[in-house]
Amino acid sequence: MNRIDGYIAAPFTPMLENGDLNLNLIPEYTSYLIRNNLDGAFICGSTGEGALLNKEERMALVEKWIEASKGKLKIVVHTGGTNLRDQLSLAAHAEKAGAWAVAAMAPAFLPPSRNEELISYCKAIAKSAPGLPFYYYHIPALNGVHLSVTELLSAAQREIPNFAGVKYTYLNMFEFEQCRHIAEGKYEMMWGLDEMFLDGLAYGNRSGVGGTYNHCFSLYSDMSKAYQLKDMEKCRELQHKSHQFCEILGKYRGNIMGGKRIMKFLGLDCGPNRIPLQTISDQEEIMLKKDLEAIGFFDYCNH
Repeated sequence: MNRIDGYIAAPFTPMLENGDLNLNLIPEYTSYLIRNNLDGAFICGSTGEGALLNKEERMALVEKWIEASKGKLKIVVHTGGTNLRDQLSLAAHAEKAGAWAVAAMAPAFLPPSRNEELISYCKAIAKSAPGLPFYYYHIPALNGVHLSVTELLSAAQREIPNFAGVKYTYLNMFEFEQCRHIAEGKYEMMWGLDEMFLDGLAYGNRSGVGGTYNHCFSLYSDMSKAYQLKDMEKCRELQHKSHQFCEILGKYRGNIMGGKRIMKFLGLDCGPNRIPLQTISDQEEIMLKKDLEAIGFFDYCNH
């Protein structure tokens, strides 16, 4: 099974002021990610407000991202939601459209409460795109699903032949390390906590999916290089910059809202958030920019 073996951004979904998709921005967005040395894009995830989009919108995004990237980005399509029938259609469509992989988080409403249920859920989606790698998206802070990932991987060896790995967005480093060694390291563990990027490196991680990679990927790539050179002082310095940035994001309702508005400062206006999420106001935008300038963010942001 192919592996990401690199770092991919979790893009924002561009929208017009009326809430419709702004598909015309995606070619420029793909060029931006390529220019800033990202290996791929994890589309329609939490950063991309995927759960707030309908099936037709998600399919349109998939087709546009694949068309615009021209094979230069690995497009991973997140199919997670609460309607399994739609998810199966999304997975099958992703394979037909030419995606690199599919992924899914467990549903947040009527979530699986037993590992057997989670395994059946992942198996159904993976089976709908049998020719693509399948990644499980583990993010308990959003969906409240705390089921064992080690048990999922152990079962996947027997039941899900195209199971490729996990996007791991959680604090349990013990479990993360256990997962890395299941089946002699067969499954790719993609790190998903940007504010703890250095922790992932310390546990041997070499791939990840990040929302703030949209803004300042060089910060993380430089941290990875410094780690390889055993320059821990540089690593800590760069991680501190990430902490400062993430702290500001928290002040402005997190990356999904604050981070989306920051893209406007970087030349990619991704528009408003979708209701019920509250778009950053014009006054908040002014304050946000001042806070970013105060930490020197624009000295190391993407261009």
